[in-house]
Amino acid sequence: MRLSYVALVLVAAIAGCKPQNPKQSVPSSPDQISQAVDASQLPADFMPFYDKFHSDSLFQIAHIAWPLQGESTEPIDSTHNKRILKEWDLSKWRMHHTVDYTSGDFKRSFEMMGDALVIERIQYAAANYGLERRFVRNDQGTWELIFYSDMQER
Repeated sequence: MRLSYVALVLVAAIAGCKPQNPKQSVPSSPDQISQAVDASQLPADFMPFYDKFHSDSLFQIAHIAWPLQGESTEPIDSTHNKRILKEWDLSKWRMHHTVDYTSGDFKRSFEMMGDALVIERIQYAAANYGLERRFVRNDQGTWELIFYSDMQER
């Protein structure tokens, strides 16, 4: 009797781990797990969202999952910093604007995780120093910023 109870609990636990939302299901192949892409390979609705996100402050605020999860750094001593987890809140948020890549000072890369998560990395071209942002397509089908790691050594 005890063994069948343990088996039942195990089956229930495993069944509870199935994805509940088919739009955000677990990737079925390694190609779907993570793929570096250029802007032309992103979902068709992402770049229009991205452009409006950087030009309209009210739109930006409405498309961030508050409090925004992320990372920052804090000094350990005069020459070293450590990464810390951080929650960014609306009261201290500074609007993100489009970066000018024509100067060559910055480079940007995108990575797709499945079809609903875009990871953007912006880095100084001459140094291993940059930021990371993660955007997800939510249950309503709109994009939102869900993670922000400010400028720090990468």
